[in-house]
Amino acid sequence: MLKLGVPPPVTTTLVVVNILVFAYGILSNSQNVMISQYGFVPNGLFKDGYLEDSILRLFTSMFIHAGIAHIAFNMFALAYMGGFAERAIGKPKYIALYLLAGLGGALFHGVVASYALGNGDSVLIGASGAISGILGISAAMGDIRGYYWFVIQILFVFIGSIASLSIAFAAHVGGFITGLVLTKLLIELERSKRNPYRGLT
Repeated sequence: MLKLGVPPPVTTTLVVVNILVFAYGILSNSQNVMISQYGFVPNGLFKDGYLEDSILRLFTSMFIHAGIAHIAFNMFALAYMGGFAERAIGKPKYIALYLLAGLGGALFHGVVASYALGNGDSVLIGASGAISGILGISAAMGDIRGYYWFVIQILFVFIGSIASLSIAFAAHVGGFITGLVLTKLLIELERSKRNPYRGLT
């Protein structure tokens, strides 16, 4: 008799929400409007000073995707790796790190786009930064697949650049580093709580 495990609830919810947002945009023919109104524009934050609007866009941009291939790749990576990360650190921390990695990825991309590449007026959308953060969580918790999937993402970005697809490489890198570093810090905090005298002489 086949025994199926319980799907990770937070990861499943994130996948469903992303798909519903994408489906709404397509079915209501409002996809382009959603992208322009809720996508993150780096120059709006770093050069034009639209702080409140940019903060909102940093969050909403994580749940908007450009097309089928974009959302399919992201949701596959999230569904494949999210369960391990969610179980490893617990639901509240998982949600927090997912959002923080998305923010970290978008901000890192924004700095690079606005100050290094000079294309800060381009709109950033997608869950890639947050999902890269999930890969960082998995890697920090000892799941080598986190690093493998990050390499696959880099290859995907490279292929996209050859095919003239607009892929925000810096958002992937920033999200992965955010997830990895924050998870390492959480691990150290947990160790310190268990052994408050560790390292004292």
